[in-house]
Amino acid sequence: MELTLQEKIQLLRKRTGMNQGQFGAKAFNLTEETGRTKIKNIELGKQKPSADDLAQMAKLLNLPVSALMPKADDLTIGPMSSNGGMVVEQAVIERFRQLGPYLEMLNRAVAIKDEELIAHIAEKLSGIFLFSTRLKAVND
Repeated sequence: MELTLQEKIQLLRKRTGMNQGQFGAKAFNLTEETGRTKIKNIELGKQKPSADDLAQMAKLLNLPVSALMPKADDLTIGPMSSNGGMVVEQAVIERFRQLGPYLEMLNRAVAIKDEELIAHIAEKLSGIFLFSTRLKAVND
């Protein structure tokens, strides 16, 4: 799975706790409404951020601009990747239907090396397994 620039910006923005309007207003010195529109378009891929846009967003995120640039080698994660990965059998995903979105988010969090987000997702995943185990015990 490859993390796009738009996805990376969205994940990092969400980690700050800012909505699109707040982030855009602070990054680009705009009103919240105009900032929201700009960030929304960037996150949806409707607007390609300029080098200056990337620099301003990186500054607000306290990151080097290079952190917003995806590296293909670092972002491929999955069963066949050369840098590891984990195979999750289809039967497991079918049994634990809530896993799908979390596994995708976990892959993306690992790709950007967001330890806080990884820990949060791991906690959610353990809750899914714990709930399922308790439910199975009640049904048995």
